[in-house]
Amino acid sequence: MWWHLLALAVSCIWGSTFASSSVLIKAGLSPAEIMCLRFLFAYLLLLPFCRQRIIPKSWRDELLFVCMGITGGSLYFLTENYAIKLTGFTSTVALIVCTTPILTAILNRLFWRSEPLTNRFFCGSFIALSGVSMVVLNGVFVLDDNPWVILLSFLAALCWAFYSIILKVLEHRYSTSVITRKTFFWGVITMIPAVILLASHGESQLIVSSGSMSSVSFNAALLSENRIFANLLFLSLIASLGCFFAWNVVCKRISIVSASNYLYFNPIVSLLVGAVFLDEKLTLMAVAGCLLTIAGVYLCNRR
Repeated sequence: MWWHLLALAVSCIWGSTFASSSVLIKAGLSPAEIMCLRFLFAYLLLLPFCRQRIIPKSWRDELLFVCMGITGGSLYFLTENYAIKLTGFTSTVALIVCTTPILTAILNRLFWRSEPLTNRFFCGSFIALSGVSMVVLNGVFVLDDNPWVILLSFLAALCWAFYSIILKVLEHRYSTSVITRKTFFWGVITMIPAVILLASHGESQLIVSSGSMSSVSFNAALLSENRIFANLLFLSLIASLGCFFAWNVVCKRISIVSASNYLYFNPIVSLLVGAVFLDEKLTLMAVAGCLLTIAGVYLCNRR
């Protein structure tokens, strides 16, 4: 019971991060920089609690850690945010990314032959996804048919599904703190090229470039602003360090499929945060969608 509540709490926190990210984007940071900074700060904050030298048991394990940093960090954030950038309808991206629990269950079945996909699971998933659709659309039935938006959104969902599968491989060989630390490290390393490339095209105020890769410089003054630092601290300490650590523990305790079902709550929390803090419209359809999502997740995880 407590592990399910923790999974729900993590999903709710992740659903609320868009408000902090919005503040940072308006301040001039790119999504790639935000992800890179939050993972870097989370990595540094974790070091005092995981100071031992981490030597993987094999080069294959290190390669899996690299894949975790990519699928749970750099590639996931890049595909999702560029999908949002290409469309005027974020509802399309949100809906496709919310197929992550279903993709996770399918991959888990293909790779591990465990947790059979029952009729109850498909029924619960359909109900939850229908509820999410009502929440995301919120009374406005507009979707984008741009194939690149659909492809990038699907890749983002697939990335997180593979992150969960790789986590299941490593969770029996390494401690949660080691897995979390490695994920942050490789997430930062694999995101740095994208950050520099964006800076060279003038898409940043944090990384300043005069047009050539050799003239890239770092604007530390931007991070000294209290508002910027506070939001980065929340994204790093709570949404990254705390939530990734908790999520990795939860997946070990209640299985990756059961934990992934709680990701359906991400858009619900985003909607509620937007309604409370950003005065966004909350329709009766969205409220009904919230109830449907709760019912669907309950059905999926009921034993």
